[in-house]
Amino acid sequence: MSTQDKGSAADARRHAQREALLDAASEMLVHGGPDAISLRKLAARVGASTMAVYTAFGGKDGLIAALFEEAFDRLAAADRAAPKHDEPLLWLGELARAYRGFALKNPSYYSLMISATLPIPAALRHGEAAETAARGVSQHASYEIMRSAVEACVAEGSFPADVEPDELAGALWAAVHGHCSLELAGFHASPEAAEKRFNMTTEAILRGLLTPKGLKKLESFSRGS
Repeated sequence: MSTQDKGSAADARRHAQREALLDAASEMLVHGGPDAISLRKLAARVGASTMAVYTAFGGKDGLIAALFEEAFDRLAAADRAAPKHDEPLLWLGELARAYRGFALKNPSYYSLMISATLPIPAALRHGEAAETAARGVSQHASYEIMRSAVEACVAEGSFPADVEPDELAGALWAAVHGHCSLELAGFHASPEAAEKRFNMTTEAILRGLLTPKGLKKLESFSRGS
């Protein structure tokens, strides 16, 4: 094996170990809060050394900061994988479904993203306004992708031009996030019921925000024309 191959294999092992540590830590945080994090117990849980945790994250604060970033990075990856239609309203719908898909696939990370009880590390604060994780949402790529779709909808006339894109994006984010939170909490009787309610919720919030032109487009999509 060449030196380069050995280096690549070592990097792959370090990446896999880092991901395993983050996955385990996200579960520990969700179920027990920051006090539940013991670097020694975390290392033992994934078969690593405590030194490996310190090497990867520098300590507990670095680990929590990495968890927040990992959550938003995974959401952004899901958003980028969503089909980007030429019609921005359809793209926006794909992003909403990608958000729900991320939440269902990554429930522990999802729970950490906008937690009111976990303190956001100083490294993740973006100015004085971002005192909580929720206030830092707009600084992440996942939000920017959704905002781009909203701006495209404004530009082509489906959303009103006299409303700030951040106001529109915030309303859409709140609706989708609220549904996903209820779904993960077991509010719906079945996955089928949850999906039906998700579709109804997203359509309802859109109808409340769309211009007459946007409503006409939405009706045409519903008819499949």
